Amino acid sequence: MAQMNMIEAIRDAIGTAMSTDERVVVLGQDVGKMGGVFRATDGLLAKFGDKRVFDMPLAEGAIVGSALGLALSGLRPIAEIQFLGFTQQACHQIIQQVARMRYRSRGRYAASLVIRAPFGGGGRTPELHSDAIESQFTQAQGLKIIAPSNSYDAKGMLLSAVRDPDPVLFLEPLHGYRSIKGEVPPTDYEVEIEKVRIAREGKDVT
Repeated sequence: MAQMNMIEAIRDAIGTAMSTDERVVVLGQDVGKMGGVFRATDGLLAKFGDKRVFDMPLAEGAIVGSALGLALSGLRPIAEIQFLGFTQQACHQIIQQVARMRYRSRGRYAASLVIRAPFGGGGRTPELHSDAIESQFTQAQGLKIIAPSNSYDAKGMLLSAVRDPDPVLFLEPLHGYRSIKGEVPPTDYEVEIEKVRIAREGKDVT
């Protein structure tokens, strides 16, 4: 077991997914040469090449729309949006296209893709960077929304999300990227995303 912070666990999960399934590709703004604004994709371009890790323009709608097209062609895209607040520029693609694809196509097509985005305050970021608008997406039928609270779950949940047949919005706590650390297996493992982990039960609050 290795000690990893959350960003390292996420990077390890992406690398594991790409190593075990050649259909997995990564796209987003600065995910290639720069390795992502928080370095979540650092080193992946050198390891997997520019056919599987590629930069996109500063256009969130184009990033998500392209991810959907890639998914419909049989790939398993992981799209990075630099901050959750920026997904407002892609709400049409996420809510009206990605989330509804299985229903709209009567089960013929599934949007098997992951949208990663950091969220939350505490990072001393500008106005649009610290939004926590995850509740807005809970109204989108067909979209799974998950958020890890520790490094172990971050890797296992992301691997489960990549392999899920439906679209997943994977929310990453911005303030916990490097402050949250824990033991993470170097192996390939999954954490179930269909149920929550109960840390402590209570009579009034769980």
